Amino acid sequence: MSEDLREKNKQAAEQQKVNSAKNEKKEELKSEIYSTDANDLRKKLSNKNAEYVFKLNKYLTENGFKEEEAKEAIDGLLPEMIDNQYKGIPANQLYGPVTQKAKDIVHPAKKVKKTPFWASWIDTSLLFFALFGVLYGIVALTSKKQDPNSQTGIITLIVLSAMWGALLNWFNTKMKLPKSERPGWGITIGYMVVGLAFMFVFLAAMTVVPATINPALNAIGYFIAAVVAYGVRFIFRRTMGIHDRSFF
Repeated sequence: MSEDLREKNKQAAEQQKVNSAKNEKKEELKSEIYSTDANDLRKKLSNKNAEYVFKLNKYLTENGFKEEEAKEAIDGLLPEMIDNQYKGIPANQLYGPVTQKAKDIVHPAKKVKKTPFWASWIDTSLLFFALFGVLYGIVALTSKKQDPNSQTGIITLIVLSAMWGALLNWFNTKMKLPKSERPGWGITIGYMVVGLAFMFVFLAAMTVVPATINPALNAIGYFIAAVVAYGVRFIFRRTMGIHDRSFF
């Protein structure tokens, strides 16, 4: 039994070495392709890919591109085209029909502007401020008398919104990554638990902060603060060009 296990481990180790060698060879080949002159790459095109390049060049020149411009645009595609050619993927499968690829070159799609973390954080924090403002307003509206040790002060509202904004924005950012780059659920849940623990500690600490430092507003004040925060968020999103949703 132990001999069989050792033999299996030996075979697995050998297979791993073979796979590693294959991957290294692929990377070396890819590096060589991307460093090769475009004119030399054209000589390596298969008949199908050469025909694709010919038709693409013709379509571009017939739609306003100068010969030099068409050549430059196609030269930029050659490394990827040759790389996939070696994998058995022809250009028409990689890029789709010639007419479609030509239209993509003539009318390139605008790259979606990536929102920096700090901007997403502010955006999400403002949303939480508006939500908590409404919640605090309802609490103030339904409370018969104000608790001197209340946690619902304006400083609490600001800091709590910033904390939730940071935590949820971090979570959203990680969940939008490719599956291979996402942290495991154990790590994600761990961060969420630590973040929530900090919030509870903060809320507990705010009970001993005097009302002069952390004043509470009345119900109308909180509702107005919520509306203002949401309005500021609306303007901020338009100014920064943010189109992402704050939550999934």
